[in-house]
Amino acid sequence: MNGTLDITSLNAFKVKIDNYRVKIDNAIFTELNQRKSSSFYKPLMKALKVGKRLRPIMLILSFESLSKRKMNPFPAAVAVELAHTESLIHDDVIDRDFLRRGTATFCASYGNEMALLSADFILSMILDITARYTDPRIAHALAFATSEMCEGELKEVLAYKNKQKLSKNGYIEIISKKTASLFEASTAIGAIIAGAEEDEIEALSDYGRLIGIAYQIQDDIKDLGKTTAINLLKFLDADSEKIKTLHALSNSYTHEAKNKLEKLRVSKAKDLLIEFADFVASPAIIRI
Repeated sequence: MNGTLDITSLNAFKVKIDNYRVKIDNAIFTELNQRKSSSFYKPLMKALKVGKRLRPIMLILSFESLSKRKMNPFPAAVAVELAHTESLIHDDVIDRDFLRRGTATFCASYGNEMALLSADFILSMILDITARYTDPRIAHALAFATSEMCEGELKEVLAYKNKQKLSKNGYIEIISKKTASLFEASTAIGAIIAGAEEDEIEALSDYGRLIGIAYQIQDDIKDLGKTTAINLLKFLDADSEKIKTLHALSNSYTHEAKNKLEKLRVSKAKDLLIEFADFVASPAIIRI
C-alpha cells in the first residue's frame, strides 16, 4: 500500500480486519447489555451500532504486535470507542449538525438534553471499565486523551467564532489534541496491556498520534463542502488551503507513522498496523 488507495484495495484490507470489528462489536454490546434497565440503554445501543471501530482496532493490533502476557484488551477497546462516541455526541451539539454520514445525529434524534446526559453516562461507563485494570497508566492515558480532546475542541470553536487565521502549525496543534490524542491513547493502551517496554509503548504512541493527524486532515478535506460544520481548513493560510498540498501533508504523516513501527518485532499484527496506516488516512475510507 502506498498511501493512495482505491476502493478495491480498501475493501480487501477491510476483509482482513472484519474479524476484529466483530469481536469489538460483541464486546461493546456485552458492556451495554449490563445496563439494560437504564433509560440510556436504547439510545446508546442505536448510537453504537454504527462505526468503523478504528481506534479499538488499533488498540487490539497494538496489543497483539507486542503481547507478552495473557491479558484481555477488549474492555479497554470498548472504553476508547465509548470515548470516541462521547466526543461525536458533543461535536454534533456544538456544530448543530443534524446528519452524520447521511444518518440523523444523536442530538437530532433525541434532543440536546438527552445528548449531553448520554455523554455523561458514557463517561461513567469509561470510568467503570478502566477501574478494572490494575495498571494506572491505562486510566491515565485515557484521561489525558479526553482532556486533550476537550482542549482541542474548545480551541477549534474559538478559532471558528473569532474567524482566526491559522498557520499550518496552528491547525496541526488543534487536530493533534482534538483527534490524534485518542488515536495515540488507543495504541499506547494496547502496548501497556501487552506488557511492552517503554520504547515500544513510545513507538506505538507516536504511531497512533501521527495516524490521527493524517486521518483528521483527510476528514476535514472531505467536509470542506459542508456549510454547517466547523472546519478549520477554511481559516488556513492560502497556500495550505490547496487540496493537493493537504493530501501530501496527510501522506507525510502516514509515512512517518509507519516508520515508527520499525523497532517492533515481525508479526502479523505489525503488518496489519502498517497496512492500517494507509487504510485510515485514505480519502476513500468514508465510502466503505
